[in-house]
Amino acid sequence: MLEITSFRNGEILNHRHGRESAGGLEIEVRGVASPQSKVTVNGIAAQRNDREFSAKIMLTEKINRITALAKDKFGELARTITLVYDKNSFLRYTVRIDDNSFFFGEVARQKPARLFDHFYLAGLKKLHEKYGTKFILKCFFRNDHDPEKFTLDRMPDTYKGEFDDNADWLHLAFHAYAEFPDRPYQHCSADRLRREFDAVNNEIIRFAGERACSPPTNVHWAMLEPANFHVMKEHGVKILTSGGFMANRLFVDGAVEEIAGNCCDIGFFYEQDVAHHMLKKRVFYDPEHELFLSRTFFCFNIDTPQEIEAKIRKEHELSSETRCDILEAIGHEQYAYDYYGNYLPDFFERLEKCCQVPTELGYRPVFFQDGVFGNTAWEK
Repeated sequence: MLEITSFRNGEILNHRHGRESAGGLEIEVRGVASPQSKVTVNGIAAQRNDREFSAKIMLTEKINRITALAKDKFGELARTITLVYDKNSFLRYTVRIDDNSFFFGEVARQKPARLFDHFYLAGLKKLHEKYGTKFILKCFFRNDHDPEKFTLDRMPDTYKGEFDDNADWLHLAFHAYAEFPDRPYQHCSADRLRREFDAVNNEIIRFAGERACSPPTNVHWAMLEPANFHVMKEHGVKILTSGGFMANRLFVDGAVEEIAGNCCDIGFFYEQDVAHHMLKKRVFYDPEHELFLSRTFFCFNIDTPQEIEAKIRKEHELSSETRCDILEAIGHEQYAYDYYGNYLPDFFERLEKCCQVPTELGYRPVFFQDGVFGNTAWEK
């Protein structure tokens, strides 16, 4: 019998989990083992209390392997887990807007004198200037709502300099080839994913430049089989985000039905034990695929401004329990347009709450794909 009980394999730890110093993060590893065995943790002798053991160790790397070893007259048992050290962690947030395709078509047709003369981009820039917020816009190649089915290869490169000048706060990234059909990458080939990823990326680089082109943090519908994670990693992806961990859904006669299952389809098909951890802790590291995961807890085109503020403040209060320093706001571009069927006149009021409330609570704007959820301490 040997089990580490204080931390889960893949857990992400920061200063709230132990004692941080210039030398690293000191944590206490606890577990259970046969009372007759001698236990060490990374070579340090553990204190024993009947079946329980504990040992204080220092995390000194971003990715740490922790091995508990129990020896008795019958031999040796070992249990190894991976822990991530989020060094010098701080409160931080990001804003992700999915399904971007409308503004590309409008800019291409209207040909404004300046990129940020377009109302949607002007709204984002205003919020950046007011709160410092950084936005990642996830893009479609084709706009399925456009009568002409506008495609990204028709976006002029006239504004490349402006995209580059604002790349410190505005990023464009792949989301999918198009909005429809739904769930495009739920069961797809690696070749198709790679081809459609490249189609979007190549166009972004052409008209916006490499600094503005970012690795995405998910795909449309957050459905992608682990067998295709390697395609994402080939394109620089280090993190997958979703609001749907714990969800398994099917369409039956046009309606969504929840079903029981052992894995999450919306949520990249992770097992329920990972999903339960995400539900509580909100972040996770997958040692097998070397990917970070985060769970979003609201969508600003679903929640009202009052609900958005309440949810953010509640999650912030819970951070004393979860010890999680990150927040992510997500939404979708099309709700900003008055000709869209589900237009939200208060789109930018909702979006502003996503920037205002974290700022008031002391969160700093970041891009999640940088470092560990926007914390680049290990790169310095």
